[in-house]
Amino acid sequence: MDMGVKIMVTCDTGFEEALLSELKDLVASEVLGVYSGRIFMEVPMGKDVANVLRSRIANNLYILIHVEENIADLSAIYKVIKGLDFTKVVEPWQTFAIRPERIGQHSFTSIDIGKVAGQAVIDGYLEACGSRLKVNLDSPDVEIYVELNVDRLVVALSLTRSSFHVRGYKVFVHPAGLKPTIAFALLKIASWSYGKPVVDPMCGGGTIVVEAALASKGLEVPCLSMEKIRLDILNKLYPEAVEVLKSMCKYGVREVDRVFVGVDINPRFVEGAIINAKNAGVDDATLFLVGDSRYVVPKIKSVEKEFGVVFDTAVFNPPYGYRMKPGSLRELYMDILKMLLDQGFRNIVFITSATKVSEKVLENFNSVDIYRLKVVHGRLPSRVYRLRA
Repeated sequence: MDMGVKIMVTCDTGFEEALLSELKDLVASEVLGVYSGRIFMEVPMGKDVANVLRSRIANNLYILIHVEENIADLSAIYKVIKGLDFTKVVEPWQTFAIRPERIGQHSFTSIDIGKVAGQAVIDGYLEACGSRLKVNLDSPDVEIYVELNVDRLVVALSLTRSSFHVRGYKVFVHPAGLKPTIAFALLKIASWSYGKPVVDPMCGGGTIVVEAALASKGLEVPCLSMEKIRLDILNKLYPEAVEVLKSMCKYGVREVDRVFVGVDINPRFVEGAIINAKNAGVDDATLFLVGDSRYVVPKIKSVEKEFGVVFDTAVFNPPYGYRMKPGSLRELYMDILKMLLDQGFRNIVFITSATKVSEKVLENFNSVDIYRLKVVHGRLPSRVYRLRA
């Protein structure tokens, strides 16, 4: 009988609620816990793991093996892991590696955790079936994730070889680019829905526009990054999930209108965005324009009725100041937000680490409902702002 599967899904810090909302749309599940950059959940059956892998916000996915609280030292880590049964996860002839992570203040390093955990797996396996497992740090058959978050120990099995935020379509990489997973999280925060028009007035490499087009056309993440999924592990534990994934990628894509628009003042960035869109297979659904969005966007709005669409959602990642004086940045933010609101955009979402500048500018929009979310973007403390007129 197929039993429920406990999993851990990771995302960038601050986007947990957006990820949780997306996961609830994808699969029936029981939420076991929401932590910084992590969601613990249980899906009813093994085949449902395939739907979790469809997440456009998730970075990595793990099968939870064990969670233990109140872990104080390395000896406790060894004791817990040695007592776990890995015989159903690793065959005697296979190699394994520990991928350790330490969060919080401890008297030891993540490397120390990796060494202790690795020895515990070897010792426990030897006692259980008389075979001594071999370690291969470069290309192991099985990766075991071990995380100590303050005093909570998480032991899990990696189902992804690398983070899903690395999408294969990004041939052109913007110097201050946005992760595709964060880009879609911003669309989620904007309450954007598939097929709905969206404008990125500072599109850079076009990630937000491309992600909106991919989702609208029904191009699933696993079908774009199947090589990132540990199909060997998944097939061993939940072969029905592999069948769901294969079936998912046989379906054709939906036809959508060209209503995903990006504007950037830098011609090189727009050229790169066009290349990324073509590589992603959505060049027929996207439109990228060169120019100052303060003047280009009003022109787009002036012809929207002719095409039977309404552009009222803008999602973007503006410059955040390293090469601009605070005064110039404040003027830019003020101009862009005022222009968008004046042009009838009723749903505006942007992310920036220039929070002081943003807060100063937003003082001028008292009549607008403003939502703030603290996040981490590129290792920088940042905020997501959502304006609704």
